[in-house]
This record gives sequence, C-alpha cells and structure tokens, in this order.
Amino acid sequence: MSRKLLINLVIIVVLAAVLIILPIALNNVYWTSILVIMGVNILLVSSLRTIKLVGHISLGHVGFSLIGAYGSALLVMKLGLSFWAAIFLGGLMAAVVALALAYPFLKVKGIYFALLTLLTAETFRLIVWYWPSLTGGFWGLLKIPSPNPIPIPLIGTINFANINNYYYLTAFIVSLSLFVLYRLERSHLGFKWIAIQDTEVLAQSVGINVKWHKMLNFAIACFFAGIAGALYAHYQHSLSPDATSRFGVLMSIYLVVYMVVGGESKFAGPIIGTVVLTVISEFGRALGEYQPMMIGAIAVFVMLLMPEGLIGLPNRGKLLYRKLLNQTQRMRRS
Repeated sequence: MSRKLLINLVIIVVLAAVLIILPIALNNVYWTSILVIMGVNILLVSSLRTIKLVGHISLGHVGFSLIGAYGSALLVMKLGLSFWAAIFLGGLMAAVVALALAYPFLKVKGIYFALLTLLTAETFRLIVWYWPSLTGGFWGLLKIPSPNPIPIPLIGTINFANINNYYYLTAFIVSLSLFVLYRLERSHLGFKWIAIQDTEVLAQSVGINVKWHKMLNFAIACFFAGIAGALYAHYQHSLSPDATSRFGVLMSIYLVVYMVVGGESKFAGPIIGTVVLTVISEFGRALGEYQPMMIGAIAVFVMLLMPEGLIGLPNRGKLLYRKLLNQTQRMRRS
C-alpha cells in the first residue's frame, strides 16, 4: 500500500468518525439542524462545481433544487410514493428539465450563460408561486412528510422524524453523492469535461463531442441539485417560493460565494467553503442585517489575497515555511 493511499484512507476514516460523533457530541437540536442544512448546501455547491468543469458558471442552480424539492414532495403527498422513490425521481425531474434546456443554453458562455440560468431559476420560482392548486402558491407547500421509517432486524425501526436520524440519512446520501461526483471527475468522462474547459476547439479536434458532453455534464449536476432539494423538503416539512427563500436569487449568489471562497480548483474546495462560511454565518447572527456584508467582505478578502481559495492555504503555508527556513539558514551562514 502506497503512502498516499494510506493517508487518504486515514483521512476518510477520521472524517467518517467525525460525522458519526458530531450530533452526539453536540447534543443540540439547533446545531444538528445546521449540520443537516450544511450537508444539503455542500451537495448543491459541489454539483455546481461540476458545471464549472466545462467552463460555465450557473446562477440558477437553486432552480433545479426547487424542481427536486417540489417534485419529491408532491410525489409523496399527491401520489403516495415512498420517499425512497420520490427523492430519486425528484432528482431525475431536475435532470430531464436541465437536459431539455441544455442545448439552447450551452450555445452561450460566460455572463450570458449565468444570466440565462438565473432567469430560468426565477421563472421556475414564479411558476410555483402562481400555481396554488398544485404547489400551494405563495402560501407554500405544507405538511411534507418525513422519509418512511426503515425496520432493521435486531435493531428496530429507524424513524426519520428524529433529527439525529435525519442527520445520518443526510450524511449518507450526501457522502454517496459526493463519491459519485468525485469518481465521475476522475473518470474518462471527467477528463473530457476538463479538456472542454481548457479549449473546446482542440477537444473537438480529437473527437470529443463537445455539445453532448456539456449537456450530460449539466444534466448530472442538476440531478444532484434535485436530490439536495428533496432532502431539504422532507427535512423542513414545508416549502416556500418566496423571493427571500432558499430558492431566491440571494441563495444562488451564496452558492457561488461558497465555491469561490473554498476554491474551485480542488474537489474539496466547495466543501471547505460551505463549512467555513456556514459556521462563520452562525456565529455572526448577532450582526443582524449586516451579516451578508460580513460574508461579502470575507469573499472579497479571499479573492484578492487567496485567489485559489481556502483549499490553497496548506500550499501557502509550505511556501511560507520554506521561505522562513531559507532566511534562517542564510542568517546563520552570515
């Protein structure tokens, strides 16, 4: 076993142990709730980064999360499907809509693509707002049930109305989703996405179907956004299409900020960004209406002084250490 593989295994075991122990150690309903929402946001930001692999920035990721959230909730409430089928179908709905929109949307780049996705997300939100007979409209969708209990021999029935149990469910689904996204990025498919990001013309010249791979990338990313939305819906038990809700423009901006602050160059970057900014936001609640200004100031600070994001701190630390070591050695010689 190589040293690098051993280090990775140790990191995975430690992270798994931390995830298991956290709600027990905290023993606090509020902070466990924050952990659940943090998990949902981690999946959203990580799937948003997947779109960035082909060179696009989406400001409408919350729109596909909305499709997954309302889709899963309505399938359970109106059709009587179990949560376990509904969460997958909610993600699939988001992926199908994304695939249908991908062909015209991906003809444009940069700010034009970002604006298209932002306006699309707002369109989805307004459709929900003005369709009260199905979605509850501006009143919101209420009394969304928790996931179906799971009977396990010798252990008993796991009831997901319990917040700790829902935390473990979220941790499992998010971890599994992140593993799939990570493996996709490290596969031949991921290499093709990165090649398209570097230069579309060259990628096309070596036989890569640029349009199809971009569409597939967009659909996969939105599938996981839908899964995140479904997890959120069955945890909160209610959904609102209000502009100030998590399906509004502000949340779209926050997702991009999480990704940029954490660092988009590495897979772990968005995860670190989401965790750090969520914790800072919670401790900064005393600032009231000035809280978003604090997050904005942190984002500007990181972008100016650490363009690679928080994920680049270890490398910066190594460089600083070597620089100090060299200076010390020179001083001793002199």
